[in-house]
Amino acid sequence: MILNIENLHFSYGITEIFNRVNLTINENEQIGLVGQNGTGKSTFLKLLTENLIPDSGNIFKKKQLNIGYLAQEPEVIENQTLNEVFYSVFESLQEMECKITELGEKIASASEENQELLIKEFGELQDAFTEVNGYEYPSRIRGVANGLNFSADDLKKPFSQLSGGQKTRACLGKMLLMEPELLLLDEPTNYLDIETLQWLEQYLNTYRGTFIIISHDRYFLDKVCHKILEVNRKTINVFEGNYTSYALKKKQLLIEMDHQYTQQMKEVKQQQAIIDRFRQYNSIKSSKRAASREKALQKIELLEKVETTKVSHFNFKPRIKSGNDVLRVEQLKKSFNQKLLFENIDFEIQSGDKIGIIGPNGIGKTTLLKILLKQIPADSGLIQFGHKVFCDYFDQEHDSLTAFQNDNLLETIWDVDSKLTEGEIRNILAAFLFQGEDVFKTVNTLSGGEKARLLLARLMISQANFLLMDEPTNHIDMDTKEILENALTQYDGTLLFISHDRYFINRIANKIYLFSDKGIEVFLGNYDDYLRHQTSAAERLALQEQEHLSSPTKTQIKNDRRKQKEAETKIRQLKKNIRSIEENLIKLENEIKSIEAQMCKPSFYDDQQLVTETSQAYELKKKELEKMTDEWENALLHLESLES
Repeated sequence: MILNIENLHFSYGITEIFNRVNLTINENEQIGLVGQNGTGKSTFLKLLTENLIPDSGNIFKKKQLNIGYLAQEPEVIENQTLNEVFYSVFESLQEMECKITELGEKIASASEENQELLIKEFGELQDAFTEVNGYEYPSRIRGVANGLNFSADDLKKPFSQLSGGQKTRACLGKMLLMEPELLLLDEPTNYLDIETLQWLEQYLNTYRGTFIIISHDRYFLDKVCHKILEVNRKTINVFEGNYTSYALKKKQLLIEMDHQYTQQMKEVKQQQAIIDRFRQYNSIKSSKRAASREKALQKIELLEKVETTKVSHFNFKPRIKSGNDVLRVEQLKKSFNQKLLFENIDFEIQSGDKIGIIGPNGIGKTTLLKILLKQIPADSGLIQFGHKVFCDYFDQEHDSLTAFQNDNLLETIWDVDSKLTEGEIRNILAAFLFQGEDVFKTVNTLSGGEKARLLLARLMISQANFLLMDEPTNHIDMDTKEILENALTQYDGTLLFISHDRYFINRIANKIYLFSDKGIEVFLGNYDDYLRHQTSAAERLALQEQEHLSSPTKTQIKNDRRKQKEAETKIRQLKKNIRSIEENLIKLENEIKSIEAQMCKPSFYDDQQLVTETSQAYELKKKELEKMTDEWENALLHLESLES
């Protein structure tokens, strides 16, 4: 056990978030934290990190528990490049490196009487550095940077110049490099492309420690989690297994709870009817019997009625139907600061198309949408919209809400359509789970999920017939995501969207655009169809290679024979070198043993000059032995690879 929670209570003012939460978290658990937006998932992580303090109850932690926390909003890091941010994780190791270098320099210039102590300190520090895998951290940084899709140029950029998505990935990378014993990640999959998402899944599956992850990515939770914590009705319920297992168990549990509640209400109603009948007899005996039954009825612990979570139901209805040709793009090109982002972008969109754009982050997918919307200019190329095409845009950064930060929700919706009455706006907002006094919240107080729902509400009443959406499922909960999917499948306008949510893409898209810096490759069908096409293409390529290999030409046969002879010559030479190294190793080991025998003699330390010279010679021999041993091991590995 690394963490134990007992009878936890927490409120924001008069709003109770948690009531009597009891929970245990153990070593090496892989946990997903789910629940409706606003139920307290992020609050729970902040309580674990002591960013918030519970009203009552206790959170007991293992002594010296190291906790790492990645919030939804990236931390602000000033005056550091991305590379410096990553290297800052290993400051203690860098200090050890500097000290080892300094000691080496001191040994070279120290007096005879100080050298022995310095050499001993040098050896102990090297051993400690090796013990904490000090020599590995540069390669770990490179691995995480590559996995999170950062280029060598990105690593040189100041953190402040990174995009919002890059900053989030940078903070995620920093947290992964820290390798805390308890890792808390709040929506880490936002801003990750599919390739990077797959890398993160593999990384977390080998993570040495416990992690708790808030995510709305159903595939991701299935891949990395073996336990689900559900925040619901002011408490936290535990479900063993991945998300799919949780969803099935939850459904079965709700059915059982509803059945138990119905049976109990039936029993209560029957008992109350008997009590009423006894009271009608109006005799002493019947009154006593009524009182007895009433007392027994009062002792029954009543079950709570199972309430299904209210979810929004909405439709996107175009004001008018566009022409059949919605958009034509030819030879589109864009560069930033003389660096090419993309070129040769050609595609045509027809009315009713629902197109999912996929591709690595930083390739220019969001930039493409902003060029189509004339928010930024292209370097060259043709963009031609069809007849009666009216666009609207869902941006993943929610920048379109910046101008409304101090406005309430009513005012933000009125901005789209000033003819709507307050009652009509309240009905619209209610469809997006904003009810009662919620409509008077100001935009700057909304969570990421609430801002996403507000943007969807504005999008709905815009009545556009061509929707451009950039990561529309970021920040929204599972139920709202499903309702959005249902609304978009029924939408009879045209849709062009960017998403890394594989489930969402699969349900919505009838075409996939694979985006690269050289152009767009079009695949008909949904994400599953795209995967099948990729798999079959790989299989065809493998088959072609196999056919090519199975029927070698005369030139190939001649080359193969030549290569085989060369390999045999290399093997003979390598075996000869290995024998030579082994002979030298034996000789060197005997020399070291001889020195050690000399150093063990009591009279050895009588001559200080001899001690110094012999100690230095001993260290040099040991280093030579270590270097020769590495050379011998590398030679053996090389031989093994050649012979295989």
